[in-house]
Amino acid sequence: MNKIKNVYNKNYIIFLCLGYLPIVWKVCQTAFLSTFENALKIMGQVALLSIIFKCLQETLINPLFKILGQNDNAEEERLVFVRKFFLTFACIVCVFTTVVFFLLQPIMKISHVPNEIFDSTLVFLKIMAFTQGLQILVQYLFTFHSISKNTKQLFYYLLINCLVNLVLLIALVPKFTLGLGANGVAIATLIVNVGLLIYLFLTLPKVKANKTLKFNIKKYSTLTVFSFLETIVRNAVYYFVILVFLNIVNNQDVYYVVNDFIWSFMLVPVLSQNNCIKQEVSINNKISLKPYFLNNIIILLYMVMLIPIAYVLFNYVYCLENAMLYFTTLLQMLPCYFVFVFDNVIESYFIASGKLHHVFMQTFLTNICVYVTAYILYVVGVWQITLSSIIALFSAGMIVSSLYAIIVFLCLKKIEKNNQNKRENLATDC
Repeated sequence: MNKIKNVYNKNYIIFLCLGYLPIVWKVCQTAFLSTFENALKIMGQVALLSIIFKCLQETLINPLFKILGQNDNAEEERLVFVRKFFLTFACIVCVFTTVVFFLLQPIMKISHVPNEIFDSTLVFLKIMAFTQGLQILVQYLFTFHSISKNTKQLFYYLLINCLVNLVLLIALVPKFTLGLGANGVAIATLIVNVGLLIYLFLTLPKVKANKTLKFNIKKYSTLTVFSFLETIVRNAVYYFVILVFLNIVNNQDVYYVVNDFIWSFMLVPVLSQNNCIKQEVSINNKISLKPYFLNNIIILLYMVMLIPIAYVLFNYVYCLENAMLYFTTLLQMLPCYFVFVFDNVIESYFIASGKLHHVFMQTFLTNICVYVTAYILYVVGVWQITLSSIIALFSAGMIVSSLYAIIVFLCLKKIEKNNQNKRENLATDC
């Protein structure tokens, strides 16, 4: 019990608050969109764009936990790097965003976006492209504040930020105001991300004069390669085997609403714990993960308690026509996310400790064994795609991925323990 109490420190509580803050406006957002025809289907297409930008974000940012947390003069070194390379990151993101913006139409055709929402989705995604680009820069600065444990000031700002988001949603989205629907969501999110980016940059502490950079560019570049390979394999396969298939069966709206509930309500403690693990491991690779694994039991009980709330939300708040379909889809998806809760602890450890080659192998083997195999079976006509079969496939991938991570983690710990015993025996002999 004492080990679990150690998890609930100040930073974890703040990360929990940061995670729960957006719930009110997210519920309002889905409730407003459900009153528009096809608005939830259009909103569901944002996943096609998010996954493309996620590849760039993870490539650039995942290695930072290892690099920025390992310097001797960590605080000053982080400041020098973050300020010096911000313009470089901004240029990369700007070019990437521009390319994606002009390729949106062919991307949507490849993704089998339904014809009845194609034109309206194109307008929506054009706005969201800029939002996604800004989000990468926001995450870049957020990573610095996270590693530096500047989480308290983030809480106060994000509290105001969520209130602004709620006000913008009410002003732009519903029919009783401007009635912009999904486009209103895109505009509101764009405005909020601009404000968040400006705030995070202006709150960076100033670098002391004559401070020289001691940042390991070579190490960062090496980790970036592994991070790129891992994220491109994982997201490319997920894009074609999950998201495109969802468009083919025309169930992107169901998947969006259910997935949004899982990530916005159920997984907040997991994501908060994830931030804490990365924060702590980036500074000390030898911290024990046992408290986090034990805390996962509490998280699982919490997720189970939210199941009836999901039905109330789908049926009485969102007023969805086929609320039972959404609810049964949630029940089908939950087992794989129960596994994800434990897998996420290990993956966060791998990322923060710079063991990105293990994350890459985990992704590579999972995609080859599960998703690529399933795609081949689909092409030859053996596997028929439905919403249920897609969810079953996703669950199988999560289980295989988690098994690999657990085996590798246990092997690493065994090797580490053997090396420690050898050092102790050597010291005793001397």
